[in-house]
Amino acid sequence: MTASTSEAKQDCLGCRVVGSATFASVGAYALWQSRAAAPGTLLQKRITTVLGLAFLTGGIIRWY
Repeated sequence: MTASTSEAKQDCLGCRVVGSATFASVGAYALWQSRAAAPGTLLQKRITTVLGLAFLTGGIIRWY
């Protein structure tokens, strides 16, 4: 099966839902771990915050 370069492969709805929910859940968990009361240094919390936002963004991009 060959596809032209102008055709983008579309995932099924279930794949998009599961992928988006996974990325969003990991992002939300990372943001939860970066809160002020969580153990760790300020640098670790900032890195965790950036990763959390990246995963949340990945979940949004994955949906579309």
